[in-house]
This record gives sequence, C-alpha cells and structure tokens, in this order.
Amino acid sequence: MKLARFVLSILTCAMFGSASAVVVVSSGIDAGANSGDPRPNSNAAAAAFDLSNNETIITFEGLPLGAFTNLVVAPGVSINGTDCCGSPQTIQNSPVGTPDRLFGYNTTSGGSQFVSLFGGSVTFTFANPIEDFGFYYSGVQLDGETITFNDGAPQSINIPNPGSGVLFIGFTDFGNPITSVTINGLNDIVGIDDVRFSVAQGPQVPEPATLALAGLALAGLGFSRRKQ
Repeated sequence: MKLARFVLSILTCAMFGSASAVVVVSSGIDAGANSGDPRPNSNAAAAAFDLSNNETIITFEGLPLGAFTNLVVAPGVSINGTDCCGSPQTIQNSPVGTPDRLFGYNTTSGGSQFVSLFGGSVTFTFANPIEDFGFYYSGVQLDGETITFNDGAPQSINIPNPGSGVLFIGFTDFGNPITSVTINGLNDIVGIDDVRFSVAQGPQVPEPATLALAGLALAGLGFSRRKQ
C-alpha cells in the first residue's frame, strides 16, 4: 500500500508538477523621449514581446474621445477607471500638457489616440482569460506605479520610473489565466497606448517524457497490487 501511494505521488508530480508558471517581466526604457523622438529601447522590447507571444494589439484609434466608463475597446475587452479626483479616466488625441514627455502621448504609428490617466488607475477586463499583457507607458515621473492582477494569487509588478519619456513593459504568466489587469498611476499624469495581450491556452498535452514516466508509474502500481 505504501508503494502504491508512492507511485501515485510520482504520477501526480509528473503530470502536474510543472504546471505552475513564473511571471516573466520585460521592459525597455527611453528616458526623456518626446512623442516625435526615436524610442529604440521601448520598440525593441515590444517587438521581442510580440515575437514570443501571439498578440492582439489595442491602439484606441477610433474610440470615442473624452471620459469613459466600462468602454469596450476590443471584442471581449473593456476598460474602466477613475482619476485622482474620482472622475472617469479619458481617451485623448493630444497630450494634456507640454512637453509631452512629462504627460503622456500616443505611440501608435500614424495614430493619435491613447488612454490618459490623470492619476488614479485603469482596469482592463477580459471576457476570455489572458496569459500575457504589455503596453507603452509615457510620462512616468513617480516611483511606486504598478501593474496588479490575480493569477490565482495577487500579483504586483513595479513600473520603472525613468523621470519622463516612454517605456514598454509587459509580463507573461503562461498557464495561469487572468481576467483583469489594473495599471495604477498614483498621482502621475501618464499615457497608455498599444496595449497587447494573448488569450490563455487550454491545458497543455503532457510531453512524451512525462507520458513515459506516467506509464512507468502505472506499471509499478499494477506490480505492487499483483505482489499483494
């Protein structure tokens, strides 16, 4: 009986032991970059992020300008949030102040619109759970701004503070479906644009080595029963 329990323990580890994933964060920073300046580091980070995942990108182009509440920004994706004064956040097509590196701006090539946070936060809610999330973030000047979500446990990612300019930041959390992501801007005035995500995949088929180990475990279990 003890052997049977041991074999079952091996089988469980083989099938599920690698299911838990680690949150992987990537970023690229172009400190001091205005909207018309090159942003090689941010773009390189975004390109690498997109290459490793199958991304849907939200540019916010064509959406209603001004304050929003539960705004649908893509099929199955809505956003909601309040600023530092408790008012709704807004979609803008021009920076709220100059120089724009201090207040946030559009990062879509040929576009103009972006989500403007006047402090406070914005939450993205997904009808179909996701497993990664990334975006351009411009105008950051404060420490302590974060990305928060729950993948079965509360998670928080610190957003770098370049003092101004723009950065790209994204995280990957394969195997742990996420239904909402919140960007917390504290009392900073910032811009969010070109958000990307990919829908979580279903349970992965065990690799051949895992199946082989499972087969050995079952064979061992059968042997222990015959011996008894």
